[in-house]
Amino acid sequence: MQYRNLGHTGQKVSALGFGCMRLPKTKDDPKQIDFDASLALFRRAVELGVNYFDTAYLYDNGDSERAIGKFLKEINRSDIFITTKNPVGHQWYQIPGDQPTGPLFRKCLEEELERMETDTIDNYLFHDTQFLTFRIIVGAEGGPLDAAKKAKEEGLIRHIGISCHDTPQNMMKIIDMAKGAIELIIMQYNLLDRKNEPVIDRCREEGIGVAIMGPVGGGKLIHPSPAYTEAVGAKSTPEVALRFVLANPGVSTAMSGMNEMAQLEENAEAASATEPLSADDLAAIDKLQKDNEALLGLYCTACGYCMPCSNGVDIPGNFAAMNFAKVHGLVDLAKQQYKRLGEKSAEHCVECGECAGKCPQHIEIQERLKEVAAELGE
Repeated sequence: MQYRNLGHTGQKVSALGFGCMRLPKTKDDPKQIDFDASLALFRRAVELGVNYFDTAYLYDNGDSERAIGKFLKEINRSDIFITTKNPVGHQWYQIPGDQPTGPLFRKCLEEELERMETDTIDNYLFHDTQFLTFRIIVGAEGGPLDAAKKAKEEGLIRHIGISCHDTPQNMMKIIDMAKGAIELIIMQYNLLDRKNEPVIDRCREEGIGVAIMGPVGGGKLIHPSPAYTEAVGAKSTPEVALRFVLANPGVSTAMSGMNEMAQLEENAEAASATEPLSADDLAAIDKLQKDNEALLGLYCTACGYCMPCSNGVDIPGNFAAMNFAKVHGLVDLAKQQYKRLGEKSAEHCVECGECAGKCPQHIEIQERLKEVAAELGE
């Protein structure tokens, strides 16, 4: 396993991080965590060198944190680093109107410490915060940021951070607004979504740790793509995806939500590669993606100007599936996406002509829908 500095936190974290949002479930109840199976995965992860585990207050109604708590009883607490997240300000967490957010943040923190049966949390994040949320709720006087700083002074948490799905520009604004308080950011970055590269560059300059979520594109890059594997001589698309993310010098760890031993073993092998993707490999990926970008105009950018279709065909949805096949070489994924469209699929187009001329890219929609049906239909 390779290890990297988590910004200026002093933590040396494994290149592969264990994301605990999708832990294995029991056969009898698909919503209930299988604690035995989860612990087996945690144990094997540590054997393979993984020392960074990420969870959250909201994951599996707290059972994800409870699973981590069970694991902490088995090992030396200093052998792993735990990151979790406070829900105050998250869109899924309703803030009671009569409760000030600072004390509520503290209440959730104390509950999380109890769930994990630990005295301190290595990295404590504001969960899925956005610029407006951070400005209005998190950064308010006496609010969650002030409460986090106090908890850090007390030793209940060691480092403060955010997880964020906002725009790169807004992430930059949050960094500015926090005035040095942010020591770690979890953000999305993968072969299919590179928009956060400027944020990663800034974090590297300022010593802010970067943990990547979605390194395999939310599961999209588990599907075979000969275009990517052949470009760098890799065994699988997930290997290319992980090694691509880890080739960025600003990335501290790439987190994967693993619920099967085979996933863990494959990801650990990719993250343990002593030879990162070379400059030639990265150049090959860049060329492939630039060449593929030219195809996007053929298959739509999902502006939606062609909708609604009076016959119920999801025109952008069909073209999105075709993008996966033609632009990224993810044919199996494209066929799965197309099949899910059901009666909204391209084969249900009756060529009424209603959509003709509506596309700002001048796509010949009817002809392209025929192509989608022929390529992805059974």
